[in-house]
Amino acid sequence: MENNSELNLARQIVEKTGTSLFLTGKAGTGKTTFLHSLRDTSMKRMVVLAPTGVAAINARGATIHSFFQFDFSPFIPGQGFIGEGKRFISFSKIKRRIISTLDLLVIDEISMVRPDILDAIDDSLRRLRNSRKPFGGVQLLLIGDLRQLAPVVTPDEWAILSHHYASPYFFESRALKEAGFITLELTKVYRQSDRKFIDLLNAVRENKVTEKILDDLNSRYIGNFNPGDSEGYIRLTTHNHMADSINWRRLAELQEAPVEYQASVTGKFPEYSFPADFMLTLKRGARVMFIKNDTGTDRRFYNGMLGTVVDLDENTVTVRPVEGGADIVTERAVWENTTYDMDPATNEIRQNVTGSFVQIPLRLAWAITIHKSQGLTFDKAIIDASHSFAPGQAYVALSRCRSLEGLVLDSRLHPSAIITDYKVNSFIDMQNAHRPDEETVKRMMSSYFSRVLSEVFDFEAAAGAFEDFSHAVLEFVTPVFPELYQEYKDEKVRFRSEILEVGRRFIGIYSSRYYDTDNIDQALIEKVAGGCGYFLNKLAPLVRLIKKTPLELDNKGYERRLNNAYDNVRYELKLKTDIMKGLLEVPFSPGVYMKLKAMAVLGIDEVGSGERKSNRLVKPENSRGERKGKVMKEGVMSDDLPQRPKKEEKPKSEKRPRGYSENITVNMYLDGKSISAIAEERGLVETTIAGHLGKGVKAGRLKLEDVVAPGDLEKLNELYQREDIDSYAKMREAATDLENPHSLSIFWNSKRE
Repeated sequence: MENNSELNLARQIVEKTGTSLFLTGKAGTGKTTFLHSLRDTSMKRMVVLAPTGVAAINARGATIHSFFQFDFSPFIPGQGFIGEGKRFISFSKIKRRIISTLDLLVIDEISMVRPDILDAIDDSLRRLRNSRKPFGGVQLLLIGDLRQLAPVVTPDEWAILSHHYASPYFFESRALKEAGFITLELTKVYRQSDRKFIDLLNAVRENKVTEKILDDLNSRYIGNFNPGDSEGYIRLTTHNHMADSINWRRLAELQEAPVEYQASVTGKFPEYSFPADFMLTLKRGARVMFIKNDTGTDRRFYNGMLGTVVDLDENTVTVRPVEGGADIVTERAVWENTTYDMDPATNEIRQNVTGSFVQIPLRLAWAITIHKSQGLTFDKAIIDASHSFAPGQAYVALSRCRSLEGLVLDSRLHPSAIITDYKVNSFIDMQNAHRPDEETVKRMMSSYFSRVLSEVFDFEAAAGAFEDFSHAVLEFVTPVFPELYQEYKDEKVRFRSEILEVGRRFIGIYSSRYYDTDNIDQALIEKVAGGCGYFLNKLAPLVRLIKKTPLELDNKGYERRLNNAYDNVRYELKLKTDIMKGLLEVPFSPGVYMKLKAMAVLGIDEVGSGERKSNRLVKPENSRGERKGKVMKEGVMSDDLPQRPKKEEKPKSEKRPRGYSENITVNMYLDGKSISAIAEERGLVETTIAGHLGKGVKAGRLKLEDVVAPGDLEKLNELYQREDIDSYAKMREAATDLENPHSLSIFWNSKRE
């Protein structure tokens, strides 16, 4: 598969862009192989999920519901899961850290995922990553084939979901439509090599079956076909009870003594995820199928390989392969149930084994269901698809075979058995019309490079956090420490002119270029490093000012607001400074930036030094073995932004009820007093009084139109609806020429959570 241009294109999209990808393709085109290869080699921090327990075990990942702790009821956008309301889901610290630093979310067997589940994932990622972007800014890789297994939706569930979605397929997700994604279909088939058979399968897959095609398929119908076990056929049925009935009947016909093998389950391994029978009953002469690949060096068997039991004891089963070769002494195998956690040594996202299932990796295989045959390949199969009840079921069954000659139909195939969904057809046709080519992907790579580079010099979040903190300082601290008043006034002006505006100019320059990401100009890398040095030095006075600002106040409510604002500004500044220090030592690339960002979020300060570890970056060496890169002589260091100091315990004063101060202000306002009069009488600044009135509006004691001038209210409402205004700082910047200077404070406090 190394020379497959489609898989190479998929790799570039995933690794070198931030665009979400739906990777699809016919059965046997290498989707699963691509997933396992990506997991082993990708530089991105990724998590692999699947909709069912068995699919998750096969993908070596976790289930969607267990990872996000979802309820199993339908999810209604904007409301939550049916029956649970807006319950608070408590995630562990490790889970929150994994999600906050996630680059790529992979969902295998996406064809089985309902759209509301993707919208629930979007809701969780936005909240946990504190982001307005779809899926919290996380890139998605969705793998599956819509022509195969469809979502399972009960009539009761669809009665609810049909009010919100046009069909039960994942592509109806509101969040996915907002995020945008591209589709790449793999066309090179590795399972079959017979061109005629491949064309027949394609016709069934796309519901383009002509009378001629149906005749070709039905030429493989053999009535009452009952081959001996030695001929190596397996029978595929549509329903579990049909397969079970055949297997138990054939097993009972054997005169040998049965031997039972009970599985051993340890830790957390839910029953619905069991990959094999908990109690496996076998006899000599039983037809069996291996249900796991041999992980040993000899690779004696593979998932889907058929054989006959020739010997057994309490611990092993000897199987003679149908395809020939030496007998295989089969011992118990281990399946692992995994969750995700953080490696404490490297802070890499890793899979953690929480439970195991140990059993002989065999299944009775005179017959299996089409559903259980998903992903398997057979040389010879007897197929009864006449009872197909779901879209894609007939195609899944037929495509399990390597060749038309190895396929036998137990009943004639009728057009009614070939079920497809017109919604799927319409979606696939639309996606095929916009298939990405190499030039499109190169533009996406350039756009991604530009976006990530611009993010280096984006100080909007830091500006908002500093605006909130300086506002709290001016309101709560400077009345006691007046010498800080002018310093903060001056620093706000300097931050805007020397940091925020300069950063915007950098972004304007870098965002308008096209980048050949395979040949980045060294001069650009040096400019990025120079820019980082500039901003680190410009941030140093701000850090020193924040560092010397007292954080203890007599008023507990004010102190809590001040300290919350301090925590936010500290986080934003530390994030920027840690990343920029790293980029002084390691040349910029999107991958390097994402690593530095993850390490900054996780609190790692050892960037660019020491030997390479799985999650550490080192400065490149020149030809003399010397480390290249500038050394920061002056500027922000990691310990310049300390955690908020712990305070000594003070005697507790009598606790006033929540909203006590705001209620006093509202009562005085209802008595006819103005904001300035209330502020003078209470000894508070007017901005604080305005904030109290806003909270009074939020509590329902006042009406917004009674405390904000009509012209101001109309202007503020329009600004609040804009997607680019998501903080008080941006609102304040945009809200110019207000009739009343306190309108913004009243309005904002009436809206904020």
